[in-house]
This record gives sequence, C-alpha cells and structure tokens, in this order.
Amino acid sequence: MLNLTNLDATSIAVYRTRVAHPAATSRQVSDELDIPLSQVHLADGRLAELRLLRPASADGWAAVSPETASDLLLAEAERALLEQRTAVAAARAGLSALTGEYLDARSRRTGPGGVETVEGEEALRAVVHELSQSCRATVDAMVPVGAGDRAPLPEMPLDLAVLARGVTVRTLFQQAGQGHRATASYARAISTAGALVKSVTLLPAHMLVYDGTVAVLPLGPGPSGADAVVIRDPAVLQVLMQLFDQHWERASDFGAVEQHGGEGPSDLERAVLRLMAAGKKDEVIARQIGVSPRSISRIVATLMERLQAASRFQAGVRAAANGWLA
Repeated sequence: MLNLTNLDATSIAVYRTRVAHPAATSRQVSDELDIPLSQVHLADGRLAELRLLRPASADGWAAVSPETASDLLLAEAERALLEQRTAVAAARAGLSALTGEYLDARSRRTGPGGVETVEGEEALRAVVHELSQSCRATVDAMVPVGAGDRAPLPEMPLDLAVLARGVTVRTLFQQAGQGHRATASYARAISTAGALVKSVTLLPAHMLVYDGTVAVLPLGPGPSGADAVVIRDPAVLQVLMQLFDQHWERASDFGAVEQHGGEGPSDLERAVLRLMAAGKKDEVIARQIGVSPRSISRIVATLMERLQAASRFQAGVRAAANGWLA
C-alpha cells in the first residue's frame, strides 16, 4: 500500500476528484475544487510520479488504485535493485580477477628472508590498514614515545574496528606517554573498547604484530628511502614475540603510578642506568625515554649521589655490582 500521508491536501483532493469523475479534464477538476489550474497540474504530476494516475487522453488522467500503484512502484524498485546488484557482482568479479596479479606483484616486493620494505608514509598506512582488516586473532603493538614522528601509531578507527570483530589487542606504551594528552586519550579510548593497555619505562622500537604471523616495524627514512619493513619470516617473528612478551610481563597498567620503596632503583632509574652504561648522553636518554633532558640530568645526579660515584663510568660499575642493571 502507498503512504498517502506524503501527499499534500491539494493532491489528495485532486486524486479523489479523478476517482469520482474519471472523464473530467484538468479544467473541470479546477472548477470543481475551485483552485487554480496550475495547482491541478502540479498535483497531477505528483500523483503520476506515484503511479496513482496514468494518462487517459490528451487532457485527462485515469485514477489507479493505491494497491496497483504500489505494485507498479515496487516492480520498478526491484528492477533497479536487480540492476544494481548485477553491477556490484560484475565489479566484484572484476576486482577478484586482479587478486592473482596483486599477490604476484606483492610477492616481488618481498626480499630474501621474508622481509618487505615499504617506502613512503602513505604506502605504510595502506599496509597497516590492510593487515588490520585481515587479522583474525591478535594485534600486539609497541608504541614508544619520541621514537620518531614519521612512525605512525595504529589508527583509532582501525583499532575500534579490529576490537569490534573480537580480536585481542595488546598495546604497550612508554610510561612517559601518560603525560602526553593525545597518547593518553588514545590509550583510554582503545582500553574502553576492550584493548589491553600497559606501559613500561622504555621500549626498543615501534612494532605491530598481526596474528603472530606478520610484523610491521616503522623506521625513520634512511638511505634506502624505506619507511618500514614488513616481516613474515617465522624465526624472526618468534624472536619479536618473545621480546614483546618479556616487556608485557614486566609492564604495569597504563596510568598506574609507579610505587617505589627500598634502596634499589625505580624502573625509570634502572632504565636510565642501562642507557648510561651503554654510553648514552643525557639528551639521547631523554629522547628515548620520552622525558625532558633536565629531568634526566636530575635523575643522573641523584643516582651518582646514591652510588657515591665520581663519574658516570664509576656509577655504571657500582650499579652493576649492586645488581641494579639486571
């Protein structure tokens, strides 16, 4: 049945008159209803669009029952829908035919050892988008703070879509990210959607691992121009997953305040000591941990005082002797 509530009062009045007086001309309908002829023509047009009128003569219309008009409209809609579905099926078949070409060309990008280089930020985002759509079980992410602006985080819409499919998402941030408004907001949003979110003092690199079978390691632009590597080699993936699990096990919930007591160093101090022992300067340590150089200088001074060390080298030696670097 047609919904006549979408018609204005004039159109309904014209329709009733056409039903009551099948042979009436437009002028006669105008006189009968005492409305301008132009309004009759407008109403006739609306009624004809709804298939409630069909041409009957040079200046006349024949009224059609609402049931018949409804059938006519539905038949046209079904035909249009069938044509649309046919077009979609043809497009899908055409795209599917390219799958073999795509996979063949994609395999040529993979170098020895199952490592593929990705050049350009847009190409990297396309790879992350594709892997996010195809993953089925897990996504594990390491997100260091200050490890390079060109290395993109997983994007919020992708994360939410992955979580909506029931995929388990584990994301590790550096603790310094808790003080970054955008990072903290991002962490809260995905945590609310079901992601497991933790933080540690220091992370080695950006890393995304999908289903434990493919990893993406975003890089800064180097001599080769590559912005990331995509790794599918099972042996390398096993090492990367072990690295992730080790950090995950000693991580704390994102947003938790570090509690420290006793004579040993805090997690932050331990990370600073390790970087000091590796010969890193305060500026480098600050950049890797994600805090200000002034904060690192204060931590270093405090550690040297606690260790009664006259130099950074001596502080490293005494820290190792105390077991603080373990």
